[in-house]
Amino acid sequence: MKNVDSTDSSTSLLLAAWGAIDREQAIIRFDLGGTVIDANANFLKLFGFEREELLGKHHRMLCVASFAESAEYEAFWNRLRAGEAFSAEYKRIGKDGREIWLQASYHPILGADGAPTSVMKSAIDVTASRKLSAEARSKIEAIDRSQAVVEFSLDGKILTANPNFLQIFGYSLADLQGKPHQVLCPPGVAQSASYAAFWQKLRQGEFVAGEFRRVASDGRAVWLHASYNPIFDADGKLVKVVKFASDITENVEALSRERLEMSTPVTEVWDGVLLAPIVGVIDSKRSTEVMNRALSSIVKHRAATLVLDITGVTVVDTAVASHLIKVAKAAALLGCRAILTGVSPAIAQTMVELGIDLGSVQTTSTIKSALRGLIESRRGPVAAAS
Repeated sequence: MKNVDSTDSSTSLLLAAWGAIDREQAIIRFDLGGTVIDANANFLKLFGFEREELLGKHHRMLCVASFAESAEYEAFWNRLRAGEAFSAEYKRIGKDGREIWLQASYHPILGADGAPTSVMKSAIDVTASRKLSAEARSKIEAIDRSQAVVEFSLDGKILTANPNFLQIFGYSLADLQGKPHQVLCPPGVAQSASYAAFWQKLRQGEFVAGEFRRVASDGRAVWLHASYNPIFDADGKLVKVVKFASDITENVEALSRERLEMSTPVTEVWDGVLLAPIVGVIDSKRSTEVMNRALSSIVKHRAATLVLDITGVTVVDTAVASHLIKVAKAAALLGCRAILTGVSPAIAQTMVELGIDLGSVQTTSTIKSALRGLIESRRGPVAAAS
């Protein structure tokens, strides 16, 4: 009696388990030739068939025609008849011609002798998630085709970069993989507090975007309009940073040339005092132009003071400081001292962090303060006291 009760209990559990599967999944059964023997309500609803429309029909009616006629399809059924099971995502066709993607398993049902007698397929509809994945993949591929993309580990090491990025910077992937992000930065930038803060924000999961000056393999300046995007895994854990960028170097250089043609006028604002307001990017070409104009004006006006105003300069690093010092030294050779104005607190902090020594070049925060100092020096100590 105990054995009978045990058997009844096992049977009840199996029936309950089967009932749960039948309620949740789309199930269809085939004979070994691929003909439909039965299908549950979920399967019929998903594909839009009445039960009588499927019974006795072949499995191929649910498949894309090109696949149903292929050698691959024939091999698929031969392997099922041999007792092999399959589990994967499959593309199928509903009654109305809709594409239906299934996460499905094909299980050969074995008889008492261990030989296959039929095939049961259990499936869930993953069409919606498949479409979302395909859309996301298409978007990523579109970005990859049109933009420069590079991925970093959380410690700033380069993981991979797409062909667009490699072409812009003149590197191969092997040249960059495992290297720190700072190999792409101008000298001195990676040692600054602002650079440390930049990576701290990214490691905290914050998004960073803007225009960035970087350096190619041959030393060229590269300007990027870029976004640094923290990437999280399924558990919400930050795993890496992906940068999407567009090369705007040509636009920046064109703007710089326009500014060069229009700007940096060297004007005598007072007897023996010249003012040279500098706006935009300072590179070697720009500094040479500023120097030529300044030296010509110094000689022309017999100037004793040259005020270089950098209020409109976007980036001040070691290279920019070097260019400014060269202009000041060239002026000094003509007996003209240089005063650097427009030094903001941020620029002052950057110069200190980068260890930039301006030598004998005097600095002030504004043009007004520079001119006030010149007035007081001309009055002399007695006049100034009075």
